[in-house]
Amino acid sequence: MAKDRNDSSDNSKLYRAEDPFPDVDFVDSGNFAYRGPDEKRKRGRFFYLLVTLILVAVLGATSYYFISKSARDTDSLKIQGKIAMSAQELRDFVTSKGLTVYWAGPLDDTKYALIANKAGSSFVRYLPKGNGINDSTTSYRVIATYDQKDAFLVTQSAGGVSGNVGFTNVDGNAVFYVKTRPTNVYMGIKDKDIQIEIYDPGIDQALGLSLIHNQIKQIS
Repeated sequence: MAKDRNDSSDNSKLYRAEDPFPDVDFVDSGNFAYRGPDEKRKRGRFFYLLVTLILVAVLGATSYYFISKSARDTDSLKIQGKIAMSAQELRDFVTSKGLTVYWAGPLDDTKYALIANKAGSSFVRYLPKGNGINDSTTSYRVIATYDQKDAFLVTQSAGGVSGNVGFTNVDGNAVFYVKTRPTNVYMGIKDKDIQIEIYDPGIDQALGLSLIHNQIKQIS
């Protein structure tokens, strides 16, 4: 005997086979939910929103990577002395990197190039009008900072060597230079393991800087 079409036990198979209702989601035998145009639009909006969020996340991550890489590349050039910086840019960079760097203070119409290495040495080059970034000659003032254990005693001892001139300046730091090379003056910072070299091609300029109170100081 043919089964009654209204028999709920067989409705699921019947409708699934013929699929006469394309807008019907079968939940279980004899139960179904209608998905009309509004439901389809909701699903479309949700899918669009999901794709948009994924694209935004991917683009954001990509942008962050390239911006970060650009910043790292710029920092690398700065620490290699290949970018001339203003006095404020130099201060900001040195403090942000936690570097120990001394200089002779800012000069008008001058930019600065910094070279710092892993050995703890740093060099600040003074570039009038920002010129000379690629000039490797000794035409520019340079303030060098070196890690030196017992810097005061080492510098003071060097000042007592024949042919050298040594003294203690007004800041209490030991100073010495070689008589035949007064362009290079060395300073052992009191109570610190830091020695400074002041270089200036001008006559007596380096020595003059070592004599002025608080002229040679740490960038902060």
